[in-house]
Amino acid sequence: MRGAILLGVDGGGTQCRVRARYADGTPIGEASGGTANIFAGVDAALANIIAVSTAALEVGGLSASDLALSHAGLGLAGANVSSFAADLAARSMPFASYALETDAVVACRGAHGGHDGAIAILGTGSAYVLRRGSAFTLLGGWGIAVSDQGSGADLGRSALSFALLALDGVVEETALCHDILRQFDRDPGALAEFARDALPRDFGRFAPLVWDRFDAGDAIALRIVGQGVASVEPMLRRLMQLGAPAIALLGGLAARYRPLFPADIQGHIVSPVGDAMDGALDLAATLLPAGASA
Repeated sequence: MRGAILLGVDGGGTQCRVRARYADGTPIGEASGGTANIFAGVDAALANIIAVSTAALEVGGLSASDLALSHAGLGLAGANVSSFAADLAARSMPFASYALETDAVVACRGAHGGHDGAIAILGTGSAYVLRRGSAFTLLGGWGIAVSDQGSGADLGRSALSFALLALDGVVEETALCHDILRQFDRDPGALAEFARDALPRDFGRFAPLVWDRFDAGDAIALRIVGQGVASVEPMLRRLMQLGAPAIALLGGLAARYRPLFPADIQGHIVSPVGDAMDGALDLAATLLPAGASA
């Protein structure tokens, strides 16, 4: 046995990813599974965290019983809402110990290798974090109902809205609108019923279609992406205003958005040196007893 086990849990809105290693740095394994967004349901998120953590241990020949020997750094979507964090803390955990931060904070830890810097997460959701010393400043990331502008979920939801407007003859029915309406048999009731129960990832599955049609010059797609850029750019400028020496763009939409920003913002953008699981492992290492390897 190589001493304590560290689990780095990146629990985003789309999936949960776990990287396991021993405290001396020896890798154990990685695994991924369903969402660990506690904003969308604490019990379901915890079940996925445990299942994926177990799978990561099993890659290295360990088992679920070794969860009790593991120190978990939990970077979870929704952890910035105190009531949800408290709800999670009230649950029984199988780990030796755990520390909780938002998925955005652990992503910032990983992206700059423990140094100062900022990130913009542009994926199913959107969020922004600045690290200066031991202090983290969070911007956005409050969920699709009131925040997450420019995210994949936001783009997808906008596309559905424009599709309904096209069906009513208010805007031109472009190829993007046609493609969406066809998926609902051109029935506005079916689309509304879908949206009523949709989670961020459900809206987000329409984002790739928006970008494909954007590339083709579709007028509505150009409008939606333009709105996304107009939402993200002020957040990046705020990070710069707060003193961010560099900004790493993360998430599935990062590469799509990057070339659309002005030159002065481009000059602040850097590639991440690590990922959110690295950041979650960094958080997990803070749980080790003094003098233990990290």
